[in-house]
Amino acid sequence: MSAVLKSSNGKMQINMQSCRTFAEIKDQLEEQLKTAGDFWLGGGVSIETGHKVLSSKQLEEIQTILSGHGLHLQTNDSEASTGFESSGHDPSLFEQLPYYEDTALICKSLRSGQKIFTEGNVVILGDVNPGAEVVAGGNILVMGSLRGMVHAGVFGDDAALVAAYRLSPTQLRIASHITRPPDGELIVVQCPELARIRGGKVCIEKLKI
Repeated sequence: MSAVLKSSNGKMQINMQSCRTFAEIKDQLEEQLKTAGDFWLGGGVSIETGHKVLSSKQLEEIQTILSGHGLHLQTNDSEASTGFESSGHDPSLFEQLPYYEDTALICKSLRSGQKIFTEGNVVILGDVNPGAEVVAGGNILVMGSLRGMVHAGVFGDDAALVAAYRLSPTQLRIASHITRPPDGELIVVQCPELARIRGGKVCIEKLKI
């Protein structure tokens, strides 16, 4: 495994590509800073994200680690530091996504009785029909109709999201929060939507795409 913190042309940089998970990045960063002692004291540090995206919460965690060693996170170039704008997506949504290395891509619709589980994110290019179930440690994105059961952030991540082109699940969970449509009520969905935790409850919002 290569070093997370590197010096390039006299400038310090955190290389996000050197670790598989955000937890590994934090652990190795702490270890390098402890070993270096006061060598980098008082400097600024930038982040090279590559194809990865960090949430604002994760950036704060990195800043906290750096501050504990007399360093600060350089934020003059927010696009280079966070990787939000370069993706071409709305940062107001994607800055809240937790970081996961692995994403499972399912190129089919799920029938009743089928179940998908992944420790990271899952993207389904099809429908999730009633009786099917999707469970993910990260976010769940359905490029079709979601009419089955889904559980995002299954390991307790309240920041996980569920999004679908047509969001009509029989049951939807995010971490320990759960919601389901009222019995006997027909819900007609006219636009893509996402579900997230706000104020300790599952909230459904229109998804801008």
